[in-house]
Amino acid sequence: MTTPPSEIPNPKSAVVLGGGVAGIAAAVRLAEAGVRVTLVEMRPRLGGRATSIPDPSSGQMLDNCQHVVMRCCTALLELYETLGVAERMVWHRKFDFVHANGTRASLQATRLPAPTHFALPFLTLKGLSLRDKFGIARAMHEVFWSPPKPEDRDRVNAESFADWLTKRKQTARAIERFWEPVVVGACNETLDRVAAGYALQVFREGFLETNSGYEMGLSDVPLVGLYDPAETIISKHGGTVLQASAKSLDYDAVSQTVRGVVLNDGTRLEADTYVSALPFDVLDRVVGEAMKTDDPRLQRLGELEVSPIVGLHLWVRSPGGGPTMTLPHIALTGSPLHWVFDQGTDDGGVQHLHGVVSAAHDLVDQPNAEILDVAMKELHRLVPGCAEAELVEGRVIKERRATFSCVPGVDALRPETSGPIANLLLAGDWCATGWPATMEGAARSGFAAARAVKSP
Repeated sequence: MTTPPSEIPNPKSAVVLGGGVAGIAAAVRLAEAGVRVTLVEMRPRLGGRATSIPDPSSGQMLDNCQHVVMRCCTALLELYETLGVAERMVWHRKFDFVHANGTRASLQATRLPAPTHFALPFLTLKGLSLRDKFGIARAMHEVFWSPPKPEDRDRVNAESFADWLTKRKQTARAIERFWEPVVVGACNETLDRVAAGYALQVFREGFLETNSGYEMGLSDVPLVGLYDPAETIISKHGGTVLQASAKSLDYDAVSQTVRGVVLNDGTRLEADTYVSALPFDVLDRVVGEAMKTDDPRLQRLGELEVSPIVGLHLWVRSPGGGPTMTLPHIALTGSPLHWVFDQGTDDGGVQHLHGVVSAAHDLVDQPNAEILDVAMKELHRLVPGCAEAELVEGRVIKERRATFSCVPGVDALRPETSGPIANLLLAGDWCATGWPATMEGAARSGFAAARAVKSP
């Protein structure tokens, strides 16, 4: 088996399969480098799983989930700069929480240098005892000052974050009110199913290394609006965006190269190089057995697991009229509803709230009516201002395969960008990016694929 080159020499054309964040990142970077790109996406709009869908009754564009960006997500922010949409991010430094017993808490860093910026806010944080806080502080000290060495990464990721916390004697309250809401939201997996190294990375890069890394950016337009400029960039450089889906890859086993892509309608696309930014399960169906035999990157795609997300669009009003929730967003701990975001109030006093349930293994198979009932009970019970909120209308969006599951040992399944099939590059948050299942990981993988292609 031959060793692949680190770069594909002087391609003039590329086919990118998949128009999610990874595919967009690869396509725009290649286009700007002078490569003629054909970006193939089966949906009418770009964005993949981080996109918007039209509401069937109103026509309003609804995000399939409330995706956020943190300041530490440098590749994703670079992509937004390239697309000219960075100014669409509204940044938040303050986080509000409400715990299962109704206790409210807020956390906002000071302007002190990292890692001292959270010291005073953390000491005064409500809902945690001194014992809870000292235990968290000891663990965070280890996270920052004793990070795993590169050679220890596999060992750290072989255990779950739940086991890591147990070994450091974290209290049940500290886990429920501090560790869990951050990790489940960031990694889209439960503590007993997420590899410890990825959870630790979230705290180290998001909360400890810089003063602003934890800040959360929310788009002020529907998610699909962030990615529309990609088509303009690709077209400007002689490429095209094609709404279609791939059926198979035409592979020559003698030369170990991809010769073309066959679409579901029988159309054949040919290029010098091919970037697959497809979900891993789709790629597993598209490649043939000969490709799997020749390229280890493709041999274990079927072993990757998935984790679901449930998004809830709730239009509510108070009996007296006007908005109910006055905070821009709030995290609920110890609740089946994890986050609630304010999406604005219309002229009739109806407020649009967007609820999110990450790692929704126990919820995704329930009927929509029951899910809405659970969400409204939690709004009434916990969210300030919503005790008497009336549901005017509700929508449930289930992403059953929202992300890959970063379970312990998953690194052995995550493929590199390049491999023995030299003109086939892989991208996607599930590739070996060093990041958990995030849009940041997807953007990094797309840029990595573009770097592996040497421009003409």
